[in-house]
Amino acid sequence: MNNTLQNGGNGITWKPVSFEYLFTNFKFSSPKVYLPFLGWLLLLASALYLTAAIYEKEFISVTLSRIEIVNYFILNPAYILSILLLFWVGFEWGFIPVYLSSFFIAYASGIDVVWATLVGLSFILGLGFYALAYHSFKVDYSLRNLKSVVLFVVVSFLSALASSMGSFIWSFFQQLSAPDMLIVWKSWWTGMFFQSIIIVGPLLYLFSRKVDELKTSFYDLPEQRTVSIGWIYGSVITVSVTLALFIFSGYQLGRYNISEIIGTDRMIASQDVMGSLEAFEIIAWTAIGLIVITGCTAIYLLGNWNKSLRTEVITHTRDLLESQEKLKKSLEEKDILFKELQHRVKNNLAQVHGMLELQEAMTDNDEFADLLKVSKSRIYTMSLAHEALYKNNDLTDISLKFYLEQIAKITHESFLEEGKDIVLSCHIDNVHLNMSRAIPLGLMISEIMINAHKHAFNGSDTGELKINTELNNKSLVLTIADSGSGIPDDVDFSKSNSLGMMLVHSFTQQLKAVMDLKSSDKGTTYTFSIPLTSIEQS
Repeated sequence: MNNTLQNGGNGITWKPVSFEYLFTNFKFSSPKVYLPFLGWLLLLASALYLTAAIYEKEFISVTLSRIEIVNYFILNPAYILSILLLFWVGFEWGFIPVYLSSFFIAYASGIDVVWATLVGLSFILGLGFYALAYHSFKVDYSLRNLKSVVLFVVVSFLSALASSMGSFIWSFFQQLSAPDMLIVWKSWWTGMFFQSIIIVGPLLYLFSRKVDELKTSFYDLPEQRTVSIGWIYGSVITVSVTLALFIFSGYQLGRYNISEIIGTDRMIASQDVMGSLEAFEIIAWTAIGLIVITGCTAIYLLGNWNKSLRTEVITHTRDLLESQEKLKKSLEEKDILFKELQHRVKNNLAQVHGMLELQEAMTDNDEFADLLKVSKSRIYTMSLAHEALYKNNDLTDISLKFYLEQIAKITHESFLEEGKDIVLSCHIDNVHLNMSRAIPLGLMISEIMINAHKHAFNGSDTGELKINTELNNKSLVLTIADSGSGIPDDVDFSKSNSLGMMLVHSFTQQLKAVMDLKSSDKGTTYTFSIPLTSIEQS
């Protein structure tokens, strides 16, 4: 798809193929790099040859009429080529031919290297106005509508004025009188202006679309960078410094000319002094005018930049609010679905618990009934986790106080034998744990309590079970203690084949906890140090 279509059929905007783009995306051996450079070098050589041929005819002689001097600038092939290259390929492709050709003519005319360089820079300054304008204003450069034609005419006028700054350096070194200097200056900028309108404009109209189609068929060019505040400041500073350099140069040349007049033996004519002052005045006013125009353009660009920035902020804020509202609605829906899921899981576990309870009631085998009771306890422990999550506002964490107290109470009531008075006491901090950590912790407590009810109080009708938690630095210290008979000396707890004790070991590892077991004839105490995250501690 070409740029014409991309811009809605209204024309094509400036999208240069920069050196940086070519060497970043392709190797020099690629035809997409060396072919454009070969063509460019041929055009550059042709422009320099034509410039040398025109210079040999001495078209710039001040003895010629004003019309002939204007014709020279209308037929400046390097400048025509440079403007076309600027629009079709990029600024760096365009300024080199016109700089080299103008430097060559200035140096061949007897101008010093430094001042000849300034003459070349005056043409680059003129091209810079095109680059600044078409980078800042996204306007069609194929001149297909009135807006694009008006912009091209205005920018061509400013570019011609900027380029004509070099005429003053030329005139001073050619020792022209004030009237002749005015002729050269006026011919310089009017000739370049007519050259842009009469020759460059029609060529842009006729060939820009074809060149753009060819360019976009070879290169996938990135979108042109938007105008930023830094870019505006940088452009204004660059143009201002360049113009200040020309004003200073004109001032120095004016002093030099006056010094030469005063240093001659002839009578100082007021006309000579006034001519030098008038020349400097023209330089100053021309530069001031360009600076004012540049400043106004910068103000306009700043206004547009602020406006676009404000529009962008409003748009992004609106989009953000809409996204936030959609996200809020989506989260509410997910919360409802998640709670419903937890509720259904809890109900399903309750059904499994009920079936095991029914199976327990129907069996005559005490050992099998005992296994069913333990399985019921484990299932109920998991069911309590889903119930706690369902009742909690936070759908990720479980209140440890509510969850563990419920587990301890249900397990104690389920396994307490008739006729025994075993007291349960719980002191649990209100810490919140993630469900993936809360379930193994609850199952671990349940297994230890079941084991205590089965073995710790066999020889006693009274006793006590304690469950305590304490926050210690970055850990949760869990203590489960009973006042039973303790673990016999011939039992190796770490190598026990009991499923319950194997589960305790497994859950301890899963929680990355450190377990400490102490047992005597006065009871058994399990101490677990469970690391907490910063979120769980809060």
